[in-house]
Amino acid sequence: MALTSCNGAEQAATTTDVVALEMQQVRQANDSLLKDAKATIQSGDLVLRTGTDYASEQVKALSKQDRTYSHGGIAFADSGKIYVYHVEPDHEHIHDKVRKELLDSFCNPAKNLGFAVARYNMADAEKTKFLVFLDKQYRQQVAFDLRFDLATDTAMYCSEMIYKGLAQATNKKILIATDRITDRNKFKLIKRHFKLTEKQIVSRDIIPIDHLYLNPWCTVIKRYPFQTL
Repeated sequence: MALTSCNGAEQAATTTDVVALEMQQVRQANDSLLKDAKATIQSGDLVLRTGTDYASEQVKALSKQDRTYSHGGIAFADSGKIYVYHVEPDHEHIHDKVRKELLDSFCNPAKNLGFAVARYNMADAEKTKFLVFLDKQYRQQVAFDLRFDLATDTAMYCSEMIYKGLAQATNKKILIATDRITDRNKFKLIKRHFKLTEKQIVSRDIIPIDHLYLNPWCTVIKRYPFQTL
């Protein structure tokens, strides 16, 4: 009996060690992806991520061609670090303002399945104007647009902010195509989480995430799928 207990304890310890080693290898692999991205990213690049929560799944479903990504922001380098300008909803209205977040946090492997880097075909002067526009939204603490209304600038959702920034910075050379929500199965969910009536939903022009990079002005530089256990 004592021998059996000893063998069981050794087996449990071995299993724990194997899992710990695998977790360490996954962390190292994902850290390597982020390191590679930091060396690749240029200021003005689009950073896309794939969230693992329910809301991310619903956002991905709004895209028509590529439903890989659920959120996007614009990168910029500052003092040797990579930050991302972006805005996302927070129904407690605490963190739903435009923010600039470190790349490691924005692409946190614990909350995302992966990310990608894409680049717009812009002149340096246009990139500068683009980043100035985004920084202005950040400094003014523009809130997430729960009404998904492109006609107003007092609140914006993530792809709306990028869409408007590109149009302004390039004098409308880069115009991201809009779309409309046609899947009625999504209406109930949208009405529950956002300030929209069904009539407003069907008439709203929106900017799906895939429209940000599936256009002639943008090239996906690299995709980074995270490893998981």
